[in-house]
Amino acid sequence: MRKLQHVIYIPGLGDNKAQGQKLVVKWWFIYGVSGRCHQMKWSDGEPFEPKLKRLIAEIDELNSKGYAVSLIGSSAGASAALNAFAERKNVLGGVAIICGKVQNIDTVRPEYFKRNPAFEGALHSLPSALKSLTKSDRSRILSIHPLYDETVPIKDTQIEHARMVTIPTFGHSFSIAFSLIFLTPY
Repeated sequence: MRKLQHVIYIPGLGDNKAQGQKLVVKWWFIYGVSGRCHQMKWSDGEPFEPKLKRLIAEIDELNSKGYAVSLIGSSAGASAALNAFAERKNVLGGVAIICGKVQNIDTVRPEYFKRNPAFEGALHSLPSALKSLTKSDRSRILSIHPLYDETVPIKDTQIEHARMVTIPTFGHSFSIAFSLIFLTPY
């Protein structure tokens, strides 16, 4: 018997204003996908580790209920999705990242970390998480990026052995919205 598909969507640093993203994720049911938005609350001052534990608990709960679970992370949410994937690669179907900063973490401006301390923790744990993934694991990662992104350079979205998709858009926020509406439900 085929398991029901459930996708957990993790927004980026603006997740305190994610109403539009939440709405789009709820409407994925028209494509036969059950989805939910998992807000990391990047700016609340809590470190990344307890936030990651809650995300993993959500994955485990859905898996125990018989769902086939996958993750989508946009922008900063990509770092959380990839960290969770590294910890639950044996139960997750895969992970898609949209405009995700996953390389050259030393180029992030310090004010981003000052306002969003959990993002710093997520990015600093990312190299070891990626290192733990085999070539086969990485083939289950889809990295979506636009032709041009003013916030996250395209080269910073690249992961060796992952599938890369360039969408015909320009700009960070617009490309995330485009992907959530037209690509990710499939």
